[in-house]
Amino acid sequence: MTDWTPPPPGDTREQLPDAILTLIETAPYTSTACETAGLLAEAAAVHTDQADELGAWADRMHQRCRINHKYTGRLCGCSCH
Repeated sequence: MTDWTPPPPGDTREQLPDAILTLIETAPYTSTACETAGLLAEAAAVHTDQADELGAWADRMHQRCRINHKYTGRLCGCSCH
């Protein structure tokens, strides 16, 4: 085991410096949590008998979004924000 713990969401310690970011083109960013929430919402539309549970899980995923990309600082483009 190590004593290292990952930085909290929004922390910029792992973000690339601005001078480097200006040299690269970054794609639109959607967090993994928000992507998963979208999949859960799609599943709820298909599995209507479990829509409440799937919707609750989707809400939890949106709440876990790290909001900004940890390396580029780009904000999550999900409409939940």
